[in-house]
Amino acid sequence: LLRPGDMVLVDTGCELDGYASDISRTWPVSGKFSPAQRDLYDLVLSVNQSCIARASPDGATSLDSLHAASESLFHAGLISLGILPRNAPHSAVSSLYPHALGHYLGLDTHDTHDVPKNIPLEEGMVITVEPGLYVREGAGGGPRAKAFEGLGVRIEDDVAVGREGVEVLTRGAVKEAAEVENL
Repeated sequence: LLRPGDMVLVDTGCELDGYASDISRTWPVSGKFSPAQRDLYDLVLSVNQSCIARASPDGATSLDSLHAASESLFHAGLISLGILPRNAPHSAVSSLYPHALGHYLGLDTHDTHDVPKNIPLEEGMVITVEPGLYVREGAGGGPRAKAFEGLGVRIEDDVAVGREGVEVLTRGAVKEAAEVENL
């Protein structure tokens, strides 16, 4: 049963012409974000956008390096929001972010699962970028952690890596907080 104050996270996909997609979005049940929901949502959105901007066939960027960048961004953001204490080790992020940033996408939703995530991205690859945070009761330990308990946000996009940049294949699905509230 969904109640005001809850959030809905939908992770879905489809196939078109033999290729798979995978997308996640999160909405407040009430239609408007509470202050804590908005803060958590904005943090996840900023990590999503930052990691999409970093995806590049530069010979060094991989899914693993993007994941490491997302963990560092989350660490700083979680401390800033007061979910983690100022002295929290970097490893504290994993209790709130228990999955990888993304995966390869192609003929199947989790295409080429046997291809290592540490290989450099190449032009023509399609990946997902799906940072997420999930604050269980008692998690975080920071001065404001209690205000975020029970909240979870994931924002997932499908991204085609190109020589001149990336193409966000899921760009038609709204994700800016104001757009979500206007749905």
